[in-house]
Amino acid sequence: MYNKMWGRHSDVDSAVDRILDAAGLTFAELGVAKAKMVDVAGAAGCSRGTLYRYFPNQEALHLAFVHRATLRIARRIAADQAAVPAPSLTEAFTERILAGIDAVRSDPLLAIWFEPENMAVPILLSQNSELLRDIAADSFGQFSPDPLVQQEIQRRGEWLLRSIVSLLAMPGADQAAERHMIESYLVPVLLAELPTSKVDQ
Repeated sequence: MYNKMWGRHSDVDSAVDRILDAAGLTFAELGVAKAKMVDVAGAAGCSRGTLYRYFPNQEALHLAFVHRATLRIARRIAADQAAVPAPSLTEAFTERILAGIDAVRSDPLLAIWFEPENMAVPILLSQNSELLRDIAADSFGQFSPDPLVQQEIQRRGEWLLRSIVSLLAMPGADQAAERHMIESYLVPVLLAELPTSKVDQ
């Protein structure tokens, strides 16, 4: 029996958080790929109709869960880096990426996404344009009006996200090996000079 209070839930943010909290527990218990909307609704104490009012389908629910988790991790890492600034931009980016990966691995509700039976879901989400835009904006700042810059930032955001998903799915030999890969092969691409459109004189 669902909680009738859901029928008059006036605080949308609170309702969404409650559903996503329930979704996280359901994903951990049943597996991300196996958990259905009805399972999440039951865990949240709401009807399926109420759940679909906030999330029209399973993909939207998955995306919202990952989006919230990504923002929370990014904000925490940014705060930590602000307190203890890195000596260089390369090191700052390297530490940010390593800290993000560690945050996912150390959280059972997030680590479950990268077990073999669940990998299809994060791979699919890594191609979502909304998530890519947010990752790129968080990493590189606001988009430039220059179309070439926008395109390049989008591509670098995609490369960053795909690289992180790859390391979460297939970890390096050890932390030193992962640091080397990130610092030597990922960060240089992210920090390379951005192209700009040439304006005819």
